Amino acid sequence: MTFKFKRKRILLSEKNKNSKAIGYARATTNNEYEYLEEQIKILKKEGCSLVFSEFISLDKEIKPQLNKAINCLSKGDQLIITQLDRAFKNKKECLRTINKLINKDIKLRTLTGFFATNESTKANSSIFQILYELDNLEDKSLGERKKEQLLRRKLSGNNLGGRPKISPLKESLVIRLRNEGYSYRSIRSQTGIALSTIRRVILEGELT
Repeated sequence: MTFKFKRKRILLSEKNKNSKAIGYARATTNNEYEYLEEQIKILKKEGCSLVFSEFISLDKEIKPQLNKAINCLSKGDQLIITQLDRAFKNKKECLRTINKLINKDIKLRTLTGFFATNESTKANSSIFQILYELDNLEDKSLGERKKEQLLRRKLSGNNLGGRPKISPLKESLVIRLRNEGYSYRSIRSQTGIALSTIRRVILEGELT
């Protein structure tokens, strides 16, 4: 019994030894260079063997260095950031990433006290999954209500609010980009079309 207990402690020790912590730091502009350097310094003091950093807007759909940091992690590892808003622009993006990490048995920790892991039980993982699904539910319900309002206006023959019109070519481009998986913001940056017009075109396309 003593031998087994000691052997278990050795295995746990080896497991902890092999796991690593990787940090991620972000600032918006080069004017915040000192702020970025401060994050990196703190993360290294926290035990991060490697820190990925970048100057990038939080609204960007893809953050290359954050993706690299996540791809360097494996089971039992830990991703550390100073606070959640360094990596995520909203609740949905945060929950989506947390679920991705938890499914890979990777921990997420912030220096402000947030900690996400499924190491103890699957209950923790289930909580984040439920929160993510509830957030999706809100978005889907909102989208459905907008569709119903648009359909009622069409059936009643009412004007749809005098929204700006765009050419059929641009409408088809918006629909094609959306079908290819681009976000509304990405479509706006590629076409220069207002978000409200993009939403209208996509909703009308789904109703036809």
